[in-house]
Amino acid sequence: MRKLYTVAFPTLSEDDARFIAAIRARHDRQASILGPHFTLLFGCEALDEASYLEHVRTIAASTGAFPFTCLDTESDADDGRGVVYLVPDLGRGEITALHDRLYTGPMAPHLRQDAHFVAHMTIGHAADVAAAAALCDALQADGVDVAGSIDALAVGCVEHGRFVELARFALRH
Repeated sequence: MRKLYTVAFPTLSEDDARFIAAIRARHDRQASILGPHFTLLFGCEALDEASYLEHVRTIAASTGAFPFTCLDTESDADDGRGVVYLVPDLGRGEITALHDRLYTGPMAPHLRQDAHFVAHMTIGHAADVAAAAALCDALQADGVDVAGSIDALAVGCVEHGRFVELARFALRH
């Protein structure tokens, strides 16, 4: 079975898309794998693909599209390295609720109990948390104001070092 992921690729203005792309080009080792995104279901290969897709389709069909705004960055640790996140102010509750709804039904047994979900877009990686915090400070000094909307959920897998989209489900408008 393929390891499936569910992400939300945000709809962004050209300026915000360029801002994120410039940071990711310098600091995000995953920039070549997939575009800016909020990960909602982390890699799962324990559920058959048809059931996974149907579950995501059902949740998407019952969820309204929503705006978000990121005015802050946060640093975090991941396996001893630093990570830099754009974190939403507006829309944080909706992203968290969507994540929580996706981890119901057939996905409930696959919810990671060892980590608390933080709604975020990863925009950088660093040697350690201190370097990630320094990048956050530099970005905050210049000002962060990224706005967009979440209009669909994309299901995909990583093949040959790239995210391959298998299905896209529109949220209600």
